Amino acid sequence: MIKRLIFVTGFGVGFVVGSASGRKSYEALKQNAVKTWHDPKVQEKVSEGTDWVKSEVPVVGGKLADSAKKAADTVGTKAAGASSSVKEKVSGSSAGASSSSGAASTGTSTTGYADLQDAKPVTPESPLDPAEPHPAPGDTQS
Repeated sequence: MIKRLIFVTGFGVGFVVGSASGRKSYEALKQNAVKTWHDPKVQEKVSEGTDWVKSEVPVVGGKLADSAKKAADTVGTKAAGASSSVKEKVSGSSAGASSSSGAASTGTSTTGYADLQDAKPVTPESPLDPAEPHPAPGDTQS
């Protein structure tokens, strides 16, 4: 019990002394940082950096736009490939199902997927106008 009391007392004294000296170091560091920030040489470099960033924003924005277009093209190509793969799988499985079910087939297994055959990915070159209603499956866009 005495060992615990000594440990807790030592911890308390160390905390109080460490906090006081730590606070002094923190205040000194803070004053030096503020003094450095307000130095005219530092502010001149900050101004130069800000001007440079403002001049480079259009260049970087153009590069980002080009990259986004390339990514959209890639995604559109991959989506078209995946959709054709799905169409092949669906038409293959529905043909087998309609021949095996005979008269029980309602004929809706293939007509439900007709809109997949006409589906095209949306790309930045052909965006949908949010003000116009989306076309119904099977309708052609002009």
